[in-house]
Amino acid sequence: MDRKITFYVTRHGETMYNILNKVQGWSDTPLTPRGIKIARLLGKGLKDIDFVAAYSSDSGRAVETAEIILNESGNKQIKLYRDKRLREWGFGSL
Repeated sequence: MDRKITFYVTRHGETMYNILNKVQGWSDTPLTPRGIKIARLLGKGLKDIDFVAAYSSDSGRAVETAEIILNESGNKQIKLYRDKRLREWGFGSL
C-alpha cells in the first residue's frame, strides 16, 4: 500500500513570555493579539487541506493555537487530541 501521509507541524502562537524573552517551560501564558492573528493567518493558509486528525500538547497556548488553525482552515469538525507527552521538555528551574 503506497498511502502518502503528510504532517503539518507548527509552534504555538506568540505569548507574553515570548515578548519578554522569558523561558516558559511548562508555565502557561495566553496568546498575544499578534499570536492570535498569526494563528488565524496560518489557518487561512491551510484552508485547502482536509485534515484527518489534529494533535496538540495540553498547554493552553498550544491548544488555543490549534483550535484557531482548525477553525480558520475550515476543519473545526476535526477532534483535537491533547496529549501531555507533546509538551516541550521540562528542565525544572533552569
